[in-house]
Amino acid sequence: MTDAGGAQSVMARGWLILLGVVIFVAGLAFAVGGAKLLMLGGSVYFLIAGVALIAAGVQIVRRRPAGALLFGATFVLTIAWSLWEVGFAFWPLISRLLAMGVGATVVALSYPLLRRAQGQAPRWRPALVAAALVGLASAGGFAAMFVPHPTVDFAGVEGALTPVDPGKAQKDWTAYGNSGGGDRFVALDQISRDNVRNLKVAWTYRTGDVAISDGNGAEDQDTPLQVGDTLYVCTPHNNVIALDADTGREKWKTLINAHASVWMRCRGLAYFDAKAPLQQPTAPGATPVPAAFVPEGAACQAPVHCRDTDSR
Repeated sequence: MTDAGGAQSVMARGWLILLGVVIFVAGLAFAVGGAKLLMLGGSVYFLIAGVALIAAGVQIVRRRPAGALLFGATFVLTIAWSLWEVGFAFWPLISRLLAMGVGATVVALSYPLLRRAQGQAPRWRPALVAAALVGLASAGGFAAMFVPHPTVDFAGVEGALTPVDPGKAQKDWTAYGNSGGGDRFVALDQISRDNVRNLKVAWTYRTGDVAISDGNGAEDQDTPLQVGDTLYVCTPHNNVIALDADTGREKWKTLINAHASVWMRCRGLAYFDAKAPLQQPTAPGATPVPAAFVPEGAACQAPVHCRDTDSR
């Protein structure tokens, strides 16, 4: 019995040291990042919380119950700060509270070990109640991340619309993020925030690939490409289709019908025009991109490929 008790004591001591170190490192990241954020004019919360977590981690390593109480107080203040800053908007709130909620659950379960290390009564019941409440709330928040929520309203200041120079108007959408840089915005002004609500469906095309999961997570997540008068799309099972951008008429279809046991989807396509001028990187020290060579008359002068398919 004595040996068993000694082994438990060693395990408990090792657990508290590990827990304290993790909280200390997290607090250090909060403090360093918070200090940089504060210098940029951001919130002071992260710096204050970081210092508090560092102190809590040190106390837990020393097996002092005050470390758990300090973590709990920081968590309560985090809840108050989050509600004050973002209200009940789900995504901003969950991003501020979920990690701290998980940490608070673990710390609450460890609180009796800290008390026992100081020769005090462990008080398991209130610790378990607190851990259950915070843990269930955190689990509920995590589960809620997988259901739709209202979008976060834009809170900035809208600037005036800038007219587009016709000579520089964008013609194509050649990458899933618009450009190779992934800027996701197109330099066109025929459709703007003032008239986008008036858009209506011009045509509909059915791919024939129904994104119904049979246990493999099939979903339709494609961002189409538009090059000239052609719209390129891919389906969850990696079929590639070219459509007339004006009418929706099918130009051609390549059937891949890829299958995987999990996570079956195509998130976008890659397009490359071998005849287009090659753009070299401009960053200092960047490696030049070698010119592509495609034989004249080859069928793949401007190939289209599935990208980021997550197929296994």
